[in-house]
Amino acid sequence: MKKTLLLAGVACLMTANANAGMLSPYVGADYVHVNTDYKNKNKEGKYADSFNSFGVSAGIRLTNSFALEGFYQQSQNKDKNTDGGYDGASFKNSLELKTYGVDVVKDIINLGKVEVLTSIGYVRYQAETKSVLTLGGTTTSAHDTEEGDGLRFGIGGQFNLTDNLGVRGMFRYGITDLDAVKNYKEFSVGLRYYFW
Repeated sequence: MKKTLLLAGVACLMTANANAGMLSPYVGADYVHVNTDYKNKNKEGKYADSFNSFGVSAGIRLTNSFALEGFYQQSQNKDKNTDGGYDGASFKNSLELKTYGVDVVKDIINLGKVEVLTSIGYVRYQAETKSVLTLGGTTTSAHDTEEGDGLRFGIGGQFNLTDNLGVRGMFRYGITDLDAVKNYKEFSVGLRYYFW
């Protein structure tokens, strides 16, 4: 009986909180443009440092000003061709970056239709590189995958078109422990849909 009353009480609190704008789940989709800064200067000339990415997210608004948001992003598999400093040689190098993690998002100004947002998050990275060398009619290739962790910090804004739909733009700066990538800067724009 006590368990039933306790569960009923929790359900009532959750309903009350949801009606007050708390515990509001949402989903999102973003276009993301990423610029990377490589630790190894040799990689700067070999790999592209600017990517287009697509991201999806799912979150829950815990209070009127705090939300917890999980995300997944994947960049295009972008090629860069060089001669590697050798006459007659052709290097084709590609890099694809996948990231996932969680952000804590806070609105520091909320005017109803317009919100100014900040965020801090943990990120897990997976960088896949492929290299193809053609020299004197002979082709060799190499493939490598590196994983690492990092933090990202963001600032941006959201314009709420309706009570359920908002357009969000964010600038983020991320630091990583990857051997290849030192930090990155990204700009994202996308939609957030709130279920209630």
